[in-house]
Amino acid sequence: MKNLRKNLKSLRRINNMSLDYKTTLPIVLIGSKVGTTRTSIQMESTYQTESATEATKTIETGGYPKIALDILYTMGATETTNSIEIKVEMSPDRTNWYQLVNDDTSGATSTLLAREFTVVGVNASTKAIHLPIDMWDKYARISVKETGVATNKGSVYVEAVLLGK
Repeated sequence: MKNLRKNLKSLRRINNMSLDYKTTLPIVLIGSKVGTTRTSIQMESTYQTESATEATKTIETGGYPKIALDILYTMGATETTNSIEIKVEMSPDRTNWYQLVNDDTSGATSTLLAREFTVVGVNASTKAIHLPIDMWDKYARISVKETGVATNKGSVYVEAVLLGK
C-alpha cells in the first residue's frame, strides 16, 4: 500500500508538470535510475549506433502526441564551454528514420534544415534541460553527443515522459 501511494504521488507530480494530460508515461532512455538516484553514461563526440552503453536510444511513442525529454548533462572535470547536442528522429516503422527539421524562410522561399538542439554547458558542472517535442510517428530515436571536449568527456542521463493518449 505504501508503494502504491508513493507511485500515485509521483504520477500526480508528473501530471501537474505536464499540463494535466490524462496519461503520462515516464521512461528512462539513456542511463539508469533506481528510486530517485539517476546514473549517467559517458558521451562521445559523434552520434553513436544504438546499444546498451551508448547515448542513442529508440522509444515507441505510438498513440502519445507529445514527448518531453528531461536531460541531465554533466560536463567533464576541468572542461569549459562544452556543449551537448541532441538529435531527434522519427519513424513510422523503426526502419526508415526522418530527422526533425527547421524551416528557414526568406522571402517566399522556405529552406528545410536538419534540426539539432545545442545547449552550452556550465563549466565542469551539471545542467538540467527540458525539451518538449510534438510526435507524429510511432517511434522516436534520441541521440546525444558532446562537442568541445579538451580532455574529460561529460556524461548524460535522459528520461522521456510520454504525454497524452
